[in-house]
Amino acid sequence: MTKADQLSGLAEAALALDRELRRFEELAVQAAKVKLNSEKNLERATEALSRAAESQDRIGAHVQELVEAITAAREKQERDASALMSRAQEIAARRAQFVQLLQRMAGLGQMAREIQELLQSDQRDVAEVQARMDKVAEGAGEIGRAAQEQEMEELARQAETLRQQVLAARNKLGLLAKKG
Repeated sequence: MTKADQLSGLAEAALALDRELRRFEELAVQAAKVKLNSEKNLERATEALSRAAESQDRIGAHVQELVEAITAAREKQERDASALMSRAQEIAARRAQFVQLLQRMAGLGQMAREIQELLQSDQRDVAEVQARMDKVAEGAGEIGRAAQEQEMEELARQAETLRQQVLAARNKLGLLAKKG
């Protein structure tokens, strides 16, 4: 039987109470049906009453067990809810960190578009373009380190890829400037 198939303490206590209530009902029906017209029937009725009284005691014990199981279930639910709230706060803080790094990456994307526009313009200053490329590469490196420290591996890889691409483009630009 898997854990999912097993009954909880609450369910077991409720089932035990339910079984005992049914047993009590059967005993009550038996006691009511017995005709009180002979000594033997009087003994049967007395025995049914005695068993019903014992069942009544067991019902009280089962009710107590059910109350305890309900209390335990409520306390567990409260602990789980508290843990869930803590996790929600952790997720929100983590999301804020992630958003901050993504915004910084978006800023680098804007800088890269400006570099591209400079390269396409007629008044191209290679030194200025290279300086801007250095800033983008440096920013990507900073984001990559921050992402790595915060264990955001995918974002760290993206930042490192951007850094390497910008540095490679910067080196090609430098080579082209020397040839031209």
